[in-house]
Amino acid sequence: MKFLVILQGDGGQPLRRDEFERAAYDAGELVCGEVLADPQLAVHMPDRAAPAAIDAYYLIDVESRERAVELARLLPDSQTAGRSVEIRAVMHSTAADF
Repeated sequence: MKFLVILQGDGGQPLRRDEFERAAYDAGELVCGEVLADPQLAVHMPDRAAPAAIDAYYLIDVESRERAVELARLLPDSQTAGRSVEIRAVMHSTAADF
């Protein structure tokens, strides 16, 4: 099952996410991940205030939702004031038929 792990928050100090990345990579569960540009450079449609800024994301492919939660607990974002981690199941791959 694929899950998107979304890291949100105030974006103050960069957080070390090495433990999560190493555990997911070593288990063959890390598909990809990226740190995103400053939220001030984002374009919002429609033009209105944005929800909490997304700082980074990871796509993981794990056996269960419980494993996704287990990995996400390794992220300092899940334990830092002003930060949060959202875990969402990926329903299907887009553009798979193109």
